[in-house]
This record gives sequence, structure tokens and C-alpha cells, in this order.
Amino acid sequence: MHALREALAGLYDIEAPLGRGGMGLVYLARERRLDRRVAVKVLDPELAADVERRNQFLSEARTIASLTHPNIVPIFTVDEIDGFVFFAMAYVPGETLFERITSAGPLPADVAGRVICDIGAALDYAHARGLVHRDVKPDNILLDAVTGRALLSDFGIAHASPPVRGTLGRPAAPRGDVIGTAGFMSPEQASGENVDARSDIYSLGVVAYYALSGHLPFAAARDEALLSLHINAPAPPLRSVAPRVPPRLAQLVDRCLAKEPWARFPDAAAFVQAVTAAVSAPAAPLAVRAFLVRGTHLEAPALIHAALIGVGLLPATVLVWSSPADAFTRWIATAALALALALPLVVQLVRVRRLLVSGHRREDLVAALAARQGRRREELAFVYGPGPTSFERIITWLARAAVLAAIVSVSGVLPVLAHPTITLGAAATAVVASIVARARTEQRTDPIGERSLRFWRGPLGQSLFYLADRRTTQSPPPPIVTVLDRLETPS
Repeated sequence: MHALREALAGLYDIEAPLGRGGMGLVYLARERRLDRRVAVKVLDPELAADVERRNQFLSEARTIASLTHPNIVPIFTVDEIDGFVFFAMAYVPGETLFERITSAGPLPADVAGRVICDIGAALDYAHARGLVHRDVKPDNILLDAVTGRALLSDFGIAHASPPVRGTLGRPAAPRGDVIGTAGFMSPEQASGENVDARSDIYSLGVVAYYALSGHLPFAAARDEALLSLHINAPAPPLRSVAPRVPPRLAQLVDRCLAKEPWARFPDAAAFVQAVTAAVSAPAAPLAVRAFLVRGTHLEAPALIHAALIGVGLLPATVLVWSSPADAFTRWIATAALALALALPLVVQLVRVRRLLVSGHRREDLVAALAARQGRRREELAFVYGPGPTSFERIITWLARAAVLAAIVSVSGVLPVLAHPTITLGAAATAVVASIVARARTEQRTDPIGERSLRFWRGPLGQSLFYLADRRTTQSPPPPIVTVLDRLETPS
């Protein structure tokens, strides 16, 4: 790295390594002339002496340079200085799709849908210009932390001008060696056969499967076994491993993983169009939206109700039972407490029954809540970042250190700390730091909305709908027939 810094000192200031891509190492650098951050990809010095590898590396640079699309990482320049062969491309602040899923788990359906559409649009653009990427995978998908876009990178093994044409008039890579990443290869690519745009669609389907479930459709200890599974074994349906994925979206992903290229989408544009329709669900019905609005308005009364029980009725009931009061007084106090505790249940039953009478089920409410929370998570992640901030981490560690200091002070392990003032100070610091950390975390994560979604999705919410439905007669709303339904219904 020192030699690279010296060689590029006139053009770039190399700041830090970013990772490996294809045949080269990628570094974060600052371009001196334009004072901007760039990503510099440098061919491994051991490979630079190999004419074939050198030409392949330069071919990647020429390939990317010929593409201008908002979802493809652009390249600025390619050069050779003091034996270092490199090219500079745009630096995308953020993380790869693999890093996002590893740290935060599967993506919500709407977020995954946007990522799929962004990469699908990039592939459609590349396919229209005679390029098959052949290495579509989460490591090659960058998530821009500023714009929220997904960008496709690393065209290192793409075929720019293949001599063989695909069955759809799309470019087809020539038959030959198996090149790519085993976990994301199409059956025809894994077999070393001719590949066209539909091979990239298969790989994008595997990416979508992974983004929505956190799992790959196939797993094996060795690449050879993994390739065999892609060639011969049917992929498990997406909803068998991720049952909360919307059925329509899961069907589209499953179609991409068909063994026969003709059974997949004819091109990336068709896949993008179908995914857009699947994730752009119509607005929730009026009755469901009213339920959500009223639920928001009930949050403050619910807190007041809980406070009245906690500081009023409950202590009063305990006091009555602990005093020499007569049985009637005890019965009145207990009944009042029971009615107060049952009031939220009665209110929720009335609300649920009204929703049922309007012809809507629990599934409609859960779908609307999930969509609202998906948007809320995205908004909060944009404002506060996808994970804990540095301030939150510092406050959390401060609270832990204060708790430890209080324990040490009370235990007397260290006599120098065994003092009441130190104990009280450490305990107070721990309490304040914990409150601040919790407040900041709740500000970033919307815990009330998440608890509401878990409640109505879980057994308690299901029980409320069951109780409310016992004496309710409702007429279900007419089914919503989408454009895709009409297109797929045989005439």
C-alpha cells in the first residue's frame, strides 16, 4: 500500500482499503484535482504481469466506462503508473447489500422491492447494450446511504461483445469455463453453457430470495455440490422459508428461479414492472386507516389510564385489603380495579368488531400496519442511520460502566471506591445514562409502532379478533383484481 500511495501521489491520496473486487483491491482515495472521494480499483501486482488477466481488467474498465446509468457505479478514468494498473470510479458511501442483511437481517418487502427494481433497471440497461453481467450478487450491490439508491458494480466477468446470440436476441456469453459465484449462478451458467440476459435474471432472483429471507435457496459445503443443486434441484418456494413475504412478490421471485430460461421473465424490464406492481399495494381501506388513526389517538389516554391504575386504583385496593375494612368495601375496591383493567380490552373489542362489520379481517390490519412500519423504518434509518449512533454507543457503555462502579463500591472489593457518595453517584449516572440511551433508541426505532404490529400479528391480537367475531356477521369486500391478475387469467 505504501508503494501504491507513492505511485499515485500526484493524482490521488490513498486513504484506506475498502475491500476486494474481482481481480483487484479497492481503496478509498481523494482525487486531488477535483477534491472528491473516489474508489480506486488496482489490479493485483501478481496478475499485472499476466497479459490475459491484464487485458481482462482493462476490459472491465472499458465496459463500465461505456455505461451511464443512475444504478451503475460510474468509472472516471483508467491509467497505469509505475506498474500499477488501476481505474477510478465513483465512491458510494454506505454498505453492500450483503453487509446490510448480515447486520440487520432480511429486508422488508417494500425496501427489497426497490433494491430489486434498481438493480433490474441497471441490468436491463446493460443487456440492451450487449452486456451480460454474470456475477450479480449482494457483494456487488451497493446501497447509497445518501440517496437510498442501489447500484450495481463489478462488471469484471461481463461479456461485452460475445459472438453467440441468445434466443431472445440478447447477448449470450460463449460456452466455456464456469466463471462466477456458485451461490448465485444460473443452471446454464453453472453448466458452462451459453448464457443470455435471463441468466442475470436468475441471479437477481437469488439475490431477491436472499434479501427477503436471509437465506440462499441452496446450501452446500463445496462449490461443486452447490452448482449441482442449481442445475438439478428445484428451489424451495420463497414463502416456505419466509412466510411473511407478500404472496405476489414471492411468486415473482420463484419464477426467476425456474431451471429453464424460457420459464423466467423474458427480460429484466418485465421483472421490474412486475415487482413494482407487487410492492406498490393499493392504499389500505378507509375502515382500516380509521382503525390505525384512532389507535394513534388512543395512545395518550392509554398512558393516562395505566398511570391512574398504577398510582391510584392499585395502591388503593392493596390498602383496602391490608386494612380492617369490611367485605363490601373490599368487593367494591376489587370490582373497580377489575373494571379498570378490563376497560382497554372492551375498547379494543368494540374497535375490532366495528372493523369486522365493515368487512375486513385481521390480515388487512396486519398488512396495513406492516406497510406503515416499513415506511417508518425507512424514514428513521434515513434520519438517524440504520444502526445505533456513536452517541448511543457511548451512553450505553457509560451506563454499563456506572453500574459496574456501583457494584464494586457496594461490594467493597476496592476499598478506595467503597464510599456512599461514589455508590450514589454511580447509581445516579447509570439511571440517567440508561434513560437517555433508551430515549434515543426509541426515537430511532419507533417502539410503539413495532409493539402494535407484534400485538396484532401475535396470538393476543388473533384472540381479540376471534372474540369479536363470535357474534359478528360481516360481508367480505369484493376481491381486488389487479392488472397482473387479468393478464395471467387464461381466456
